[in-house]
Amino acid sequence: MSFSVSLKNNFTNGSIAKQSYSFCTDGRSRINSWDNKIAELTGRPAYTVLGKKYFDVLPRIFTDGKDAIATALKEEKRLSFRGYSFNCLHGHINADIKISPAKDADGKVRKVKVTISPNSTCLMAIKLRNLQRLVDIGKAASTLAHGVRNPLNAIKGAVVHLREKYAGERTLIEFTKIMEDEVLRLDNFISRFLSASTAGAEPFELDINSHLKRMEVFTSMQTNACNISTVYEYGDAPNVIIDAFQFEQAVLNVINNAIDAMKSGGMLAVRTRPEKRFGIDFAVIEISDNGPGMVESRINNMPVPFGDKGKGFGLFITREILRYFNGHLEIVSKKGEGTVVKLYLPAHKERRQDAGER
Repeated sequence: MSFSVSLKNNFTNGSIAKQSYSFCTDGRSRINSWDNKIAELTGRPAYTVLGKKYFDVLPRIFTDGKDAIATALKEEKRLSFRGYSFNCLHGHINADIKISPAKDADGKVRKVKVTISPNSTCLMAIKLRNLQRLVDIGKAASTLAHGVRNPLNAIKGAVVHLREKYAGERTLIEFTKIMEDEVLRLDNFISRFLSASTAGAEPFELDINSHLKRMEVFTSMQTNACNISTVYEYGDAPNVIIDAFQFEQAVLNVINNAIDAMKSGGMLAVRTRPEKRFGIDFAVIEISDNGPGMVESRINNMPVPFGDKGKGFGLFITREILRYFNGHLEIVSKKGEGTVVKLYLPAHKERRQDAGER
C-alpha cells in the first residue's frame, strides 16, 4: 500500500504558484520515496527520513480526531478541507487539502494522493531555500577565489612593467599606483577567504569620502568609455568601522550595475551624507542612475540566482557586507525611471562623542 503527498507551493512574492512536492509510504505509513523538492522544502534529505513513519517527519492531518489519510483509505472516499491549519516548520499555514484514494489495476484501494495548496507563505521554507542558495554561492566563491589567483599575478606583473617603462608619464603612474593597491588588497582578501572566511576581515575606522574619491578616479575610465556623465557630491558623512576592501566591493557592485544598466549614455550620481534613523547615526552613500530601472519583483527577491549577468548576485553581496557591519541596503526603482540605491553604515561612535566634547 502506498500514497503520495503533493504540496503545491510557491514562495516568490508571497504568492501561490503550482509547484509540487511528493513522497510515498508503504502500507505501514513508512516513507519509501522522498524526492529532492520536498527534501529542500523540509530541510530533510532522503537518507534521514526513509523508513520513518510519515507523521514523524510531516504533521499528521486529522479529521474528526482520526488520521485523515487512514480514514480515506478505509472508507475509500475523497476528503477535502478548506483553510485547514497545517503546521509547518515555522508555525502554521492555512491550506486547502484534498485527499483522494486511488485504485490499483485490480480495483483495490492501496494508495492515496494528498494535495496541499497553501493560502499563505511558509517562512521557514523561504529560509531553507535561501540557506541552500548560500551553500551554492559559497561553493562557487571558493572555486572563483582559487581561479582568480593566477590572472591576478599576471596583472600585477603587467602593472609593474608599465610603471617602470613609462616612469615619466605622471597620469599613467597615478593609475598604476591605484591598480597596484587594489591588486594587493584583492590578493589579501583572497588569502583570508581561502584560509578562513570573509568574517576574518580586519575592520578599522574609514573615511568613506576619501575612499570614494579614489574610486571616482578609476571608475572614470568605465564611465567615459560608456559616455556616462557622473556627479560626485561629498557631504559631511561620518567615519565608519568597516574593512576597506569590502567597503569598496559593496559600493563598486552598485556602481557597476548602474553603468551596465545605462550601457551607453546616461547620468550616474554618487552622494554622501549623514542621516539619523531609528535613533542611530548613519553614513549614507546614495548611488542613482537614470537607466531602465528594475521591476518590483526583482527588488523584493534578492538574491537573484546566477543570471541576468550577475546583477542580483552583486546586490546580494553588497547587502550581506552591510549587514555584517550592522548596516542595511535600500533600493527604490521604477521601470523606465532609473534606480536609487542607498547604503547605510553606522557612524563610528567614538568620533561622534569626540565631536560633541569639542
